[in-house]
Amino acid sequence: MLSAMKVLVFGAALAVATPALAFEPWGVWVREESGTKFDFYNCSNKLCAKVIDVGKPEEKKAIGTVILRNATLDKEGVWRGEIYNTQDGKTYKGGVTVEKPNELTLEGCLISFLCKSEIWKRAEDQSKASTPGGKPAMPAPPAKPGLGH
Repeated sequence: MLSAMKVLVFGAALAVATPALAFEPWGVWVREESGTKFDFYNCSNKLCAKVIDVGKPEEKKAIGTVILRNATLDKEGVWRGEIYNTQDGKTYKGGVTVEKPNELTLEGCLISFLCKSEIWKRAEDQSKASTPGGKPAMPAPPAKPGLGH
């Protein structure tokens, strides 16, 4: 009876210490309000995101802009990093959470209590995803002979 109680207590402690099971952020996501598409990709084992398509022709200059840099996964299951707002040209601290398979919450904060969040949807077409499943789509090319090797 005592050992069963220890297992139960240990299991409960582990559940509290472990972040909730979250879905992976890798792939293409859509900000439905504007129709803009973003590729969330692996950048040196961190999460980054860039604009890959826009809903309005006048916003084409934003394509290629990195909007999320160096986000790392914290113990709460939130990817925290720097978020660049293409509309105001400012960078904010923020986070990305994926608690449903097709829904991502992006939050940017001016200061810890002044935050704004949006919910984005996973794009149906994932063919433009740079790192599907968080892994590079192709292996790195081999080193060229004679270049310092």
